[in-house]
Formats: sequence, structure tokens, C-alpha cells
Amino acid sequence: MDAGDSLRVRDMPMIAGCGHVRRARIRAAAAAALVVTATLAPVAMAAPGTPGSPVVPPPPKPYILKLARLHNFATSTHWLVFHRGRRVLRTMVVIPRVTKGVVVPAIEFAHGWNSNPVVYASMLRAWASAGFLVIAPTSPGMARGRGLLSQGAASARQAADLPAVLTHVLSLKLPVAVNRSAIAFAGHSDGGSTVATLAFNRGYRDRRVDAYLIFSGGRTSVNAGAREWRGNAKPVFIADSYADQYGDFPSAGGFYAQARAPKVMVGIGRGERHLPPWADATPFNQALWNATVDFASWSFTGSGAALRDMVKDLRVRGFGVRLDA
Repeated sequence: MDAGDSLRVRDMPMIAGCGHVRRARIRAAAAAALVVTATLAPVAMAAPGTPGSPVVPPPPKPYILKLARLHNFATSTHWLVFHRGRRVLRTMVVIPRVTKGVVVPAIEFAHGWNSNPVVYASMLRAWASAGFLVIAPTSPGMARGRGLLSQGAASARQAADLPAVLTHVLSLKLPVAVNRSAIAFAGHSDGGSTVATLAFNRGYRDRRVDAYLIFSGGRTSVNAGAREWRGNAKPVFIADSYADQYGDFPSAGGFYAQARAPKVMVGIGRGERHLPPWADATPFNQALWNATVDFASWSFTGSGAALRDMVKDLRVRGFGVRLDA
């Protein structure tokens, strides 16, 4: 616009009442702006209780590891010392090498009479290679060396050692975290009898435990007596060799008969004896170990695929299988 145009605008006569209309429009526009400001302001405010602070998103959930097949992960073995009263419990801990902070299942193992965790090292490391944090305490009185007790007395002390060691391990800062909804107890021979006591005797029950595995364990008045017997609350895996030289196979059948479902019983053939299926890393035995991992996975998650894998692992190698799921 040039100067002439500007002068002509100023010289134009004002229409009557135009000033009042213009002032009314200005007041209406200002009121509308206030309404818009009042409407939008709360959207930009911080969350209640934290005036002026930005909203912080929740931390990401930790990754929960699912069990895999044997030899899926590298492992590392450590020896830790715990105490229960005056009892010194030297414990083998095998950790799967996974990303730090990953949440993994745990299995605690009870060795047999006049034995120790090293005897079962192949199986314990194989379990860790499938994703388990493996805990294997040496129980005085049950362990090889001086101070052997009678088998019944040793088993009673071992039954108190396992929960105590589990408590210690759960309190540690390890490279992995333990999935509190995926913990199993397993044991062999008199250690299997100990685990049967923990599974079947209500006075020994530990609510943190989600599955029990009993290998070549014998029945006693503590784990199968009429007074103590109340039944397992969680799934049970029972296995023994048909040719067990200590005659424990009938105990496996007795445990299976008294157990509540879900339950599995495995008969081990090919002339295998009492210890080798749980100590020697043969292809035959590793199929059995894979089945124990599948059983644990099924117990923890209810996975139908894990159950099918367990049965397949066993039957393809000729194991006898009884199952009540």
C-alpha cells in the first residue's frame, strides 16, 4: 500500500456504531483466548505429586530365561561355603553364561551317601548348560570322608541343609537372578530319599519349591510312613534302574503309587546300575538328563511341548515311562 492509499483510508468517514462493534469483537477474542489457555494448560502440567518434574517411564522388565536343550550355554563352576549352625556346607554352584541380570530357573541337588557333588559333575554342568542355576551342597555325615553317619541320620540332616543353602543362594548377588517360580529339588540314592522326604512329608515342605526329582531313592518311614505321608503338592519325577544292585527299583514304584499327579516314573534299562545313569555322560544317559530338563520346564510352565519332548527323549532310547499328567 502507498502513501496515497494510506491517507484515503484515514480520511474515510466512520460508520455510525462501528467503534462499539470493533471494541466488542476485541473483548470477545480476548475471552476466547483465555478459555483456550485454561483448557490447554493442564495438559502441559507434570503428573500430580511431582510439580515441574518430567514423567519417568517404568524400567524394562527383566528377561526370564526358558530352559533349553543340554549344551546350549557355556557354564562356570564356583565353590562357595555356607553355614547352618555348626555345619559347614561347601557348595558347588554352576552358572549358565547368559547376559547379566537374566532371570533363570534353579535346581538344587542332594548327593548320595558316601559321595559328594563332584561325582555328579557331568550331569550338574549339563543342567547348567540348559539354563539352570545349579546348587549342590556337600552335606557332612552324608558326604564321602570322615564323619559318615547312618543313612537315616545323614538324610535327616541333609533335609535341613537343602532349604538353608537355597536361602543363602537366593540372598547372593550373582551374575544371574533366580526365577522364584521355577525352583526344583533333585537327589540321588540316599539324597533321593532326602528329596522324597521333602516332597512327601508335610513337615518338611518348602513352598518355594516347584518340582521334585527322585533318582534311585529308597522309601523310609520318614518319606513314606503312614503317619508322615500327606502327599506331594508339586510335580514329581521318579526314576531308577531295573538292575539297581541295591534293589531300590520297587521303591520307585512305591513312590509313584503314593504320589499325586502330575507325576512321572522312568525305568532305566540296558543293564544300567545304581550310579552310572546320573554320573556318566553317555548319549543314553544324556537323553535321560534332557528328559529331566523337559520335566522341569513342564512343571514350571505347563508347556505341552516340553511334556511331549520329555516322552520322546525317553521312549526313543527305550526307557520305560509311566505318566499321569
